[in-house]
Amino acid sequence: MRPSIMDRLLVDVQDMLCAQALAVVGTAMRRLVPGSHLVVRYNSDDVRRDILSWARDQGHRVSEPAPHAIHLHSSGTGT
Repeated sequence: MRPSIMDRLLVDVQDMLCAQALAVVGTAMRRLVPGSHLVVRYNSDDVRRDILSWARDQGHRVSEPAPHAIHLHSSGTGT
């Protein structure tokens, strides 16, 4: 898969299991250019917790600007 030039991407992982949500988020993050961000919509506390943990482990900055939304800011590592 070729990286894109998107600076912002939205993924909806509502009603997904944790492993499914992490797979979608990981794939989306690899498509971003350094300095861009991913908006993740979710509706499960377990999914939220796993995404936040994964993102911090990968070195991405995280913000939660609204309920059921996480912004992941690409670290530029390609992960």
